[in-house]
Amino acid sequence: MTEETIKDCSVADAFIALLADRGIDYFFANAGTDFTPLIEAFAKADTLGLPVPTPIAVPHENVAMALAMGYTMISGKPQVVMVHTNVGTANALCQILNTNRLNLPVIVAAGRTPFTEEGVAGGRSIDIHWTQEMFDQAGMVREAVKWDYELREAGQLEAVVDRAFNITNAEPQGPVYLT
Repeated sequence: MTEETIKDCSVADAFIALLADRGIDYFFANAGTDFTPLIEAFAKADTLGLPVPTPIAVPHENVAMALAMGYTMISGKPQVVMVHTNVGTANALCQILNTNRLNLPVIVAAGRTPFTEEGVAGGRSIDIHWTQEMFDQAGMVREAVKWDYELREAGQLEAVVDRAFNITNAEPQGPVYLT
């Protein structure tokens, strides 16, 4: 998927399409305020009949991680878990440690709060956006993952997703973390 292709859709649309293209069967998620574009992308893909991973809404991050771990153990294929910003990452941490210890290829993605201020479309507009902002969100998992990366430019999406897949699958396998 080139930068030109991404211009024709949202980053969320492109992200879930890339995951499907790379063989991800399920998208285990514990949603928060940062998930709106993804929910819209899944709904749009369903309406258009586009191939995407099956979204599974999970009531807690530990359970989402456990589902991905179990599916990965049985299928041998990496899976994706997405959690809500810093609080979801914190709740998933123990299972990220287990994923690391078990050498399981799981891509853990977490949202970030908007970086623009109120008055800009998609900017910080509610108090929780400031509460959930961390200077180094990946810092809390860095010692337990093989690689972490914060996507800041849409044009990098495919390269970042491919790198995440390459690293999580390289021996010894283990989790990676994307924001």
